[in-house]
Amino acid sequence: MKKDGHICWVAPSSPRCWAVSSSDVAPVMVAIGAEYRLVGPQGERVVPAGRFYHNDGINYLTKQPDEILVDVRLPAPNSWDAVYHKLRRRGSFDFPVLGVAAWIQWKGKNVAAARIVLGGVASYPQEVPEAGATLQGVPLSDEAIAAAAEAAYRPSKPMDNTDFDLSWRKQMTRVYVARALQELRERAGS
Repeated sequence: MKKDGHICWVAPSSPRCWAVSSSDVAPVMVAIGAEYRLVGPQGERVVPAGRFYHNDGINYLTKQPDEILVDVRLPAPNSWDAVYHKLRRRGSFDFPVLGVAAWIQWKGKNVAAARIVLGGVASYPQEVPEAGATLQGVPLSDEAIAAAAEAAYRPSKPMDNTDFDLSWRKQMTRVYVARALQELRERAGS
């Protein structure tokens, strides 16, 4: 809404645009550690997906206007698994009002590393390092899942861009993080 203008209609008194990132793909790319190769007049560069997005509704990419995205590099599937869960108004095609990308790297029955990335709650895919850290070095137990869901809940601040109640959407962060991690646990047979 602020493009080529001076007023953000989401937050009219703000100097920045608060438009929400409604991407399904971006949180997944950040969670799995993808890299983007960009080419422009200044040459070529590779940017980790986690540094490709800004928390600004207008200037939401670190890509320069004269660069193009030429490929996406996905990490080798070395003992990791990922899942994406999406809260939306309709059960079919719709934008996310909350997205949760969860990535787990396994070491036997324990979590070697983890990332939890929220979508649909900020102007960028919001990684919650504290949520991933709670899982590191432990089995994906009910207690570990609850701790990660609570850690993701705290910084989740959904924007007022739908008719859903904000506090309910925030509560759903816990539910969707837990569901995503439970699915990963089931896939691993833990």
